[in-house]
Parts: sequence; structure tokens; C-alpha cells
Amino acid sequence: MTRKTSKFAKIHGFKKGNVPWNRGKKFEFITISKKNHLCRLSQSVFDQRVIQSHNGVMKIDNVDGTPVGHILLRPKPKNPDVVDKYLQAANNCIDAGPNKVFNPQLVEKLFTTEIRKHDKSDCDGHLRFDTENSKQWGCVWRERLKCPKCNYVSKYHRLYDTVESNKRGPKAAKLNVQIQCGLITSPISNKNLRDILMISNIVPPSSSGMQKTANKVAKQVEELNKKSMQDIRKKLVEENRICGLSDEKLVRVESDCRYNNPLINSGTTPFQAGTQVVCTMSENNTSAKQIVSLFTGNKLCSVAARLKGKGFKIVCPNHEGVCTANIAEDASIGNEGAYSSWCATEVSDYLKISHITTDGDSRAFQGVKQVHGTNVEALRDVRHLSASMKRAITRCTFSPNLFAGTNKLNQKNRFALDIKARCVAELNQSFNVHQGELYTVKQHMPEVIKTIVMCYKGYCGSSCKVNSYVCAGLPSNHWIKNFIPNGSTCRMTCDDEVKLENCIGILLGPNSLNLVRFLTSTQKSEAFNRALSRCNPKNVSFPRNFPGRAHAAVHMINHRFANSALLLTEQLGVKITAPKVIRKLKQRDRRQLYIYKHKRSHVAKLQRAKSRNRRYRLHALIHYSQPAFYSKGIADPHYDKNCVNRNVVTNNHAYKSHPKRHPKNH
Repeated sequence: MTRKTSKFAKIHGFKKGNVPWNRGKKFEFITISKKNHLCRLSQSVFDQRVIQSHNGVMKIDNVDGTPVGHILLRPKPKNPDVVDKYLQAANNCIDAGPNKVFNPQLVEKLFTTEIRKHDKSDCDGHLRFDTENSKQWGCVWRERLKCPKCNYVSKYHRLYDTVESNKRGPKAAKLNVQIQCGLITSPISNKNLRDILMISNIVPPSSSGMQKTANKVAKQVEELNKKSMQDIRKKLVEENRICGLSDEKLVRVESDCRYNNPLINSGTTPFQAGTQVVCTMSENNTSAKQIVSLFTGNKLCSVAARLKGKGFKIVCPNHEGVCTANIAEDASIGNEGAYSSWCATEVSDYLKISHITTDGDSRAFQGVKQVHGTNVEALRDVRHLSASMKRAITRCTFSPNLFAGTNKLNQKNRFALDIKARCVAELNQSFNVHQGELYTVKQHMPEVIKTIVMCYKGYCGSSCKVNSYVCAGLPSNHWIKNFIPNGSTCRMTCDDEVKLENCIGILLGPNSLNLVRFLTSTQKSEAFNRALSRCNPKNVSFPRNFPGRAHAAVHMINHRFANSALLLTEQLGVKITAPKVIRKLKQRDRRQLYIYKHKRSHVAKLQRAKSRNRRYRLHALIHYSQPAFYSKGIADPHYDKNCVNRNVVTNNHAYKSHPKRHPKNH
């Protein structure tokens, strides 16, 4: 041992009399067994399986909740994903280029110009795109050519058309604006379009650039549609004057609101659950029923949500910066009276509302009345009023013997559906027969109500022949009860008849006839709601461009898709000029108009009725027994025993009553 080592041992080694710390102690070592062995998982399995407790212990549980006895080691390196494999293969491939959109005329100009310049250098090489140095501008590109032999490089050429503007900076590409014009009339968002482009092997534009273009397009679309609705109102006054109306400004309208969420609270907020509302007002003087006013209400503001998350006190609407909300967060979004008042104020520049048709759950009439005076009359939608009558019948407490069998709830619902169809048919036919004379219809309608009750009671004959408009009471010409199983009759008591007549009076009563005397409806608003679901679906919120998408839907409804697309692109300076594209637009409109007319034709309505009746007959065949084809006295008239008042007098004889006889025990 050297001197240095011995000196180190004297300082740090064991000294005489030292007692080891483990003298007399027993230690237990972990034994590696089959139940408790080391386990090294892959990174993906480790992330999905391993649970880390609050004290930092990592474990894996069995299906019964007991921990697995394996000792977990650090995971293996993460395996390359599918994307990583494809990226590595694409980087090694020389010819792996994306698909691009070019203007053919500009590409021809690029090659013609640069080939002439390249020929002056006496090089026999071929020019090709310099793909590594291409410059992207949204969905379009700026390209240059190079020669791999002589290192010739051309200047950059724009292979796209630009939008003319007087502003400084680079001009917008027509294709980028046209894409946003198409997106605003479809349910596709910028994110979904980028996904489609990537699947098509096209380099997508940046999200921020697409959003900026979408904001500009939405604002211009909103201005265009407001001008278009103003022209429609002005044209409507001129048509009223030409047609000889007594007051050229008077107009009948219909109004309805559409919300992105049901107003019923789902527990996520103490306020109403809706955050966006669209209120439309359509004219009812013409069969086109064009939309003349639109209100958009929005509670969503992405800027305020981001600042509130950082602790700032922001109150919408009209805070500093960009605020997309125009309704306060604590305001009632179901205030349809305020929205209709706003629409009524907008249409008051040329028109004056005389009648307004709404559904039963709206206060739009009150808002219009505040703007256009007390002479405004309220009308009701026939469809919603008949639905209210159906609900009243289903909620009514009839006698338990009204329907035969055990499934009485389903029979009651089908009975209400058939009553609804019969009453709507009687209402429409009565106004057609009497040519809209309300006084004559009111005179005949009480007898019609009684006839309907008697017809469903089983007495379809002379009463239907005299009073009904749709049932002649003959075996070959009568009202077919398609909803009621097997066309059976109902065993009504006197109370049932009174209750049913009261329910039918919701639609055919004298007060209701005043409200439906023009047979108007809110179907135009319902059709717009479906078009709005295309431009702004309920499962996607566009807080910034929500008004623009709503106005795009109105413009498309008022002018049809082809005309709307041409007018929008012309307004934005990206006019569609290709003859083939214009012909395809016309073909699309012609096809859509054909489908629309076919659905409203008598043949299509009859086909839908046959299909509906077939399904109800199939349901009745499965759940209800077939009627008896022979029974004694089946065609004879019957009387209701419950309607006969019998005064039974007992013990009025001189002799005593006999005691009850008990059956003998056998």
C-alpha cells in the first residue's frame, strides 16, 4: 500500500472499535417471481394503462380493481406514428409534390415568356418549376422556372387572378374570395375545408389568412342582402300599386324565430340555453313570400371569453376591441317581441303591416303592434293551431271504454292524429267551397263539428252527406280513417262528445276561424330555418361571421342559389365568367325548382300519403287484432247505454223481496 493510499484509509476508512450499522439486523430482498416480475411497456401502452396515484405510485389495475403485481419500469421509446412514417417516406421521395390550382392562361404566359428568354442563352436544357421556392398565397401560388443545366432562374409570376382595389398592399386572389363566398353558403367551416384540401394532397392555406378573408366576405354579404331586402320592399309597394290595392303600403307578414340551442335550461347556465337567435319577417301578399327583414342576435364573443379567462372584467356588448355580441349575457334571448319590433321598424320605410301570422308560442304580435299601431291584426298558423288541438285531445281525460283493447295510449294518439287530419281537411275545403266567405263558414262550422263527432262514433251517413265537406257518408265515398287501427269506431259517452267538441273548437271554433280566415302559415319561416341550418348549423357556432351567414341564407332563399351566387361574386369583385360554370349553375337551379314543384304536386302528396298509411296499417297489423268481418247486427244503428238516464225504483211492491239465492255447493 502506498503512502497516499494508507493516508486516505486512515482518514476515511473504518477505525478501531467501529460497530457496523447493520450488525444483528435481518433484511428481506424482493424475490422476482412469475407473479411479480419486471415489465417494460411501450410508450403508447404505458400512457393508456398506467395509473399514477396521489402519492406518485404507478400501477395497473385488473378488471376487478385489484392492482397487478408487476414492477413497472420506464417505458420504451415511442414508436413512430403513421404520420411520421409517411413524412419520412415523402422527404426521401424526389417527385412527391402536392396538387396545385393554376390559371391555365397565366401558366401558358409564364412558359412562353421564360422560354424565349432562356433560348437566348444557347442552352439545350428544359425549364421546370422551382418547387422548392414556390410562394403560397392562400389556395393559389406564385411560381418561377429554373433550368437545372445552366442555373437559369426566372422571376416570379402570379398564376392567379387578383381582385382590383384602391388599397395599399398585396391584392387578394379571386380564388380565395370565391372559396369564402362558397363557404358562407354551406355548413363547411375553414377547418373542415383545410381537412378536405389536405386529404386531396393540396397544401392548405393558413387558418388566420382564411379567417381574415372570411370576415371581409361576411361583412360585404351582409351589406348586399340588406340592400336586396330594401329593394324587395320597394318593389312590393310598386306591385301593390299596379295591382290596384286600396292601400299600396299595406302588407301581411309572417314572423318566426330560430335558436341555435333549445331555450329549456340544461343545467349548464342559469339563463336560457340559447346563445344565437335569428328572427325573420316574410311578406304574405305574394306566393313567393320573400323575406323582407332579418334580425340576428348573438351572445357569443370570442374576444371577451379569452379576456375573461385571463381575469379581466369584460362586459358585452360594445366593449373595447372587436365585440361580436349584440345581446347581453344576462338578457333573455327568447324576447321575440323585441326582435319583431326591430324588424317592424326596418320594414316601416316602405311598408305598413296590417296582419301578422305567428305560431302559438310567440309574442311577435306585441312588438309589431308597438311600431305599426293598434290596427295590426294577429293571425295564427293553421299547422301550429292544429298541433295544439292534437295535444289537447291527447291530454284530455276520456272515458276508459272509449277505445277497445289494452294499448289505449297509442290508440288515443292515433285518434288525435286522425281528428287533426279530418279537421284541417274540413277547414281548407270549407273556405274553398264558400270562396273565403268567413260569415258563411262560421254558420256551417258548428254542424260540421257535430258531424265529425258522430262520424267517429259510428254514425257516418246522412249527417256527413249533409254537413261534411270531405265525407259523403257513402260506402264508396267517405272519410277513410287511416290513423285509427282497422278503421274502428269509438264508444263515446255524452261527456266524451262534449270534450271532443271542445277540443275541435280549438281549430274550428268561431274565434279560431277569425285567426285562420286567410289560411296563412309560417312555412316560409320554417323553410328558411332549414336553409339557415345549411349555412349555420346548430352544432357549429360562428361567433364572428354569424350575421353574414344568416344574411347569405336569406339572399339564397330570396333569389335562389344560382342568382344568389352570381350576385354575391359580382358584389365581391370575383365575377364568375366561365360559360360551363354558369350553365351548371342554371342546371342546378332548374333541377332544384323541378324537385320543389314535384314535392308540392298532387301526385307527390298522394304518394307520401300512401306511404304513411302503409306504415300505419303495418303497425296496426302487428299490434292490433283484425276486425270481425261478420257479426250479428253489424250494420244496424246502435245507441249508447251510458247516455240513457234510467230512474230505477226498488221495493215499490206490496210483497216482500225474495232473499238472494246462493249457489249450491257441489
